[in-house]
Amino acid sequence: MSREIGDLAKFKEKIKVGFVVQDGDWLGGRNYLINLIRAIDRLPDSILEPVLLKGNTISDPGGDFPGTTILSTSLLDDRSTQRFCLRAIKAMSGRDWLLERLLVKNGIEVLSHSGHLGRNASVATIGWIPDFQFMHLPEFFTVAECSLRRRWYRTLCGACDRVIVSSETVRNDLRTFYPEHADKADVLRFVSSALCEEQSSTLSTLQQKYETPDRYFLLPNQFWAHKNHRVVIDALKILKDAGHSLAVYATGRTEDHRNPNFFPSLKEHAIRCGVTDNFRILGVVPFGDLVGLMRNAVAFINPSNFEGWSTSVEESKTLGKLVVLSDIPVHREQAPRLGRYFPQDDAETLAKTLLSVWQTYDPSTDIANQERARDEFAARQMEFARSYEKIVRTARRS
Repeated sequence: MSREIGDLAKFKEKIKVGFVVQDGDWLGGRNYLINLIRAIDRLPDSILEPVLLKGNTISDPGGDFPGTTILSTSLLDDRSTQRFCLRAIKAMSGRDWLLERLLVKNGIEVLSHSGHLGRNASVATIGWIPDFQFMHLPEFFTVAECSLRRRWYRTLCGACDRVIVSSETVRNDLRTFYPEHADKADVLRFVSSALCEEQSSTLSTLQQKYETPDRYFLLPNQFWAHKNHRVVIDALKILKDAGHSLAVYATGRTEDHRNPNFFPSLKEHAIRCGVTDNFRILGVVPFGDLVGLMRNAVAFINPSNFEGWSTSVEESKTLGKLVVLSDIPVHREQAPRLGRYFPQDDAETLAKTLLSVWQTYDPSTDIANQERARDEFAARQMEFARSYEKIVRTARRS
């Protein structure tokens, strides 16, 4: 009987946390949410109960979030009458009354990573600011986009109970740009979910589909200008001119609405450098193939000029893969145990680093590193979940 009472008390202690999901181009946001909810699910005695909120016309995300409660509502359908009313009421009153009422009705005490409900709402909100790239690299945004983001982040910081940022680097930026809200910022360094061998395409499959050699580097970043693929192309040219033919396979989305000419210009640069055989562009590939490419690579490369918290670096840590990465503050903060840094625009140093990694690669050492990472993963994921749980406890209304 006492055990039943204890279990009942534990059940009553659960905190329902809502997350709004949507269709469209939010690959990074979906993957972030998958990582977070999987971490919560694996946390022993977790007090959090995630609830996904979506529009009636939005596709069911259940396949990515097995076992998670999904709540559908026309309030989140862009063209519905209810959505129009919600926006109008929020614009006039400053409160998202209809969505707030829905959350209360369903016992959701905290809305997370999904905007705000307005000041003094009865449901606590946790905002999310991945980075301040638009402040550091405004040349990659329109003036209107910079202005919109600046206003949105200020409003988010003012209206939310807590604001999650991805790193100390981003928290320092928030202190600089919005010092009046600095006390609301909480750092949550996400951990990529486990990438199991069962999810992975085999090397022979990859070789048949993509003509991958036995050795190659993997650059798994979107094809956006700030990701700095160009320095890798320049390094490959330096190596080729010196008689070294190394292979780099690049995955990720090739479209960027902010700079539609970037990807064609990058391909032209590779042609001019004569390294199209070395720099292989795969674009977006099936998940199993991506995991296989990761597991079988000599090393990852992340040459990015700016990150909030790099997904590819986190994936290298989860898999136990060596990563060659640009020497920017957030990469130092991520501190991969198998990291090799180079000055972000220094193609000469990058070429020397890639050649060194290529020539010293040892498959048995690679396998041992992957096994060690697998053994360490559960503790890393648990720390991620507990950090988030603490933030929710702080934000929750008493």
